[in-house]
Amino acid sequence: MWPTFRIELVAPPFAGHLFPALGAAARLKLRRDVQVTCATTSGGAAAVERAGIAYRELLPGNDARIRAIADPPRRVGSNPLRMLDQFRANLALMRQLIDELEATWSAAPPDLVIADFCVPFAGLTARRMGIPWWTGMPTPCALETRSGPPTYLGGWRPHDGPLWRVRDAAGRAFVSGFKRFVARAFRSSLVSLGIESGPYRDDGWELIYSNEKILGYAMREFEFERGWPDWFEFVGPISADPGRAGSEPEFVSGKQHCLISLGTHVPWAKRQAVELFRRVARLAPDWEFHFSWGDATRTEVRAEGNFRELPFVSYDRYLERYDAVVMHGGTGVGYACIGAGRPMLVWPQDYDQFDHAARLVHHGLARRLRPSPRRVIADLERIVGDPQAIESRERFREAHRRYDAPRTVEKEVESLMLRTGKLFGERRQGKSVDCVQMLRSKPRDD
Repeated sequence: MWPTFRIELVAPPFAGHLFPALGAAARLKLRRDVQVTCATTSGGAAAVERAGIAYRELLPGNDARIRAIADPPRRVGSNPLRMLDQFRANLALMRQLIDELEATWSAAPPDLVIADFCVPFAGLTARRMGIPWWTGMPTPCALETRSGPPTYLGGWRPHDGPLWRVRDAAGRAFVSGFKRFVARAFRSSLVSLGIESGPYRDDGWELIYSNEKILGYAMREFEFERGWPDWFEFVGPISADPGRAGSEPEFVSGKQHCLISLGTHVPWAKRQAVELFRRVARLAPDWEFHFSWGDATRTEVRAEGNFRELPFVSYDRYLERYDAVVMHGGTGVGYACIGAGRPMLVWPQDYDQFDHAARLVHHGLARRLRPSPRRVIADLERIVGDPQAIESRERFREAHRRYDAPRTVEKEVESLMLRTGKLFGERRQGKSVDCVQMLRSKPRDD
């Protein structure tokens, strides 16, 4: 019987959270000394199974409720009342989540829990039970740091000079103050869920993220310098959904092609985008516009002249065939565009998308979309032909290629296995089992 290091991934069913977690385990799942399970709601089951990872359902019967929290009918933005409503709805599900995890892990505790940053109670539960916990973070800008521009204030960019440092410090204080206010307002609920000390640990860092290891599924070169903690590791971007083909776009010879993708959330913004780009298409006959609804469950394809609505377009398969991409600032499509060297117009809608947009613009990788048909056309022409933008895209594309997130995650896990005595084997029935030799004898796909 081979010794097994058991890893449990915990993530929401949404592409921007689930897919990086699955991709990070791409090498680990091939090892005979590692067993990987992904716990998510039923909406993520198909993606987990396509990735070849064992699936465990969380919060049965609540998938629609969870999607309603993530996909409100209007922009949340920095509106404190809408943010509080969303937080309240989220907390209402956490008691059930904690009870499920405690029951499962008490019977069969994993050796490591890697919890998406949006499911912090999974990590806190693991820590309370003495299980090592790492945070998986596709969007490092969400982490509150001690220097640099803060997040969730509309997309602040870095500037030099003392006045800008004062601005950043004031912004960080505002964000921290709001979090402390929320912790006080929901104190009884948070205490019942095991959080008694407010939003920060004694070391000043946020309680909801691991202080053992944070896996940043991102490029350090892309992020602003913000004073990262020592346990934060930039492992590299992961943007693919394994095995999902999606629609097959039609590419017209002699024309330029633009993909419009606003991710898997913000349905209200997608309807606005369809109306805008129908008008854009009428004014730009030399372009073909493909709008992706980001929903692989849909099948209908609509065509109106040079404008097409597609259910879902695979970035891995088709992105390099587009001359430009209009996107919302999500990390999935953003890093896919960086990896493919595609020009971008960025049109942030909600959440941390404004902060990602600020980074794209700051690095010369994108221009902010101006939602007027003629301005969109003019900006498309600029981003495609601008020599400085071309140089920036190529530089970041080369940096993107230097990352190997699955291998880096595997190395981090190997280090933990070594520290806990579970890498080189253990004594079973009087014999020493050598896991390293076992791994060498197993075919790998790399």
